[in-house]
Amino acid sequence: MKRLLILVLAIPAIACQQDPSLLAAPSIAGKDPFTFPEAKGRHSLVFRGVAQRSGFNLHSYLFHHDGHFWAIWSSSGVHEEDPGQQVLYATSRDGHAWTESRVLAHDPDGPSGPARWIARGLFLYEGRLTALAAYLESADYGNRGRGAVWKNLRLIYLQWDSRAWKEAGVFAEDCMNNFAPGRLGARLAMVCRDRNMDVSMALLEDPARLAWKRVALAAGPPFDRMDEPTWYQDPSGLVHMIVRDNNRSRKLIRVLSRDGGATWSRPVLTNYPDATSKNFTGRLSNGWYYLINNPSPEKRDPITISFSRDGWLFGHPLILRRGAAPRRYEGRAKPSGSFQYPHAVEHNGSLWIIYSTNKEDIEISEYPVATLTPRQ
Repeated sequence: MKRLLILVLAIPAIACQQDPSLLAAPSIAGKDPFTFPEAKGRHSLVFRGVAQRSGFNLHSYLFHHDGHFWAIWSSSGVHEEDPGQQVLYATSRDGHAWTESRVLAHDPDGPSGPARWIARGLFLYEGRLTALAAYLESADYGNRGRGAVWKNLRLIYLQWDSRAWKEAGVFAEDCMNNFAPGRLGARLAMVCRDRNMDVSMALLEDPARLAWKRVALAAGPPFDRMDEPTWYQDPSGLVHMIVRDNNRSRKLIRVLSRDGGATWSRPVLTNYPDATSKNFTGRLSNGWYYLINNPSPEKRDPITISFSRDGWLFGHPLILRRGAAPRRYEGRAKPSGSFQYPHAVEHNGSLWIIYSTNKEDIEISEYPVATLTPRQ
């Protein structure tokens, strides 16, 4: 009887621990992120923006392949998603000293035409280094909920042939992915936003024809402005999607799938604070899950990382960067004193994080995993 009582009392504790709304541990929820301890890392410049030529730089992605780090990002002269926006890339042997940037995807139709590119990720596809870039002919965010935001949207893939990048074709129609696809069971999976910015999980059903099955997420108010999702799978097989809320709750949203992405729960607003920016999640080789975001509701500074053993509750927060200098150049949607849009890879015992400073410069930081993650 005593043993039965112990088991019964344990059940509510487990249920409470796995409440989808509880994403942030007490060490994060309601706390001033500037009081978090600082992680010890090495910071290096990948690219410095130049006024009127490359004054805007964002959407940076990182990959390690064939003895080199590869970085790609979106770049335009003055404003975010100007019609002349293109994709640049650079490489590095050690992650700190970078080559001069070169153009990966040129402005499709010249500065007077409407078409532009947005960098969307790097990965190995069919054994070849592959870059993804979204082609579009508008960026009318005021149209959200009323019509097309991104006209003629399609996701293009380009592949490296040892000398240059070559366009290989359409990877997915009507898709603005957030990060390069990953494995979900036996299939490739990625989150897509369509031309109207509606969110779905895309599962690769037919690799030969690049045919994707789209599973739409429930998106009625107050979850009708979900944006820039990331996802990971926990040890039980549950898939967690962590989403930016453009309804400005200043919190992250969580959506769950218990069947490998075939169906999804209704979104839940969590207790994890967010500056309404892009987050990134992943899992380290030592088993810890991590979540990188801007947890200050006021601005995109600092940028921090937190950790979870089971993928449910994230704690042990650390500041990655704080105190960004003011921006050098004026421009649309360029918050001054900001670090944003992180992407990370683990390589050679370190977590390497690439991000944009003031949407002007692309920087990278190296943090040894052994000193970054909690000991317990």
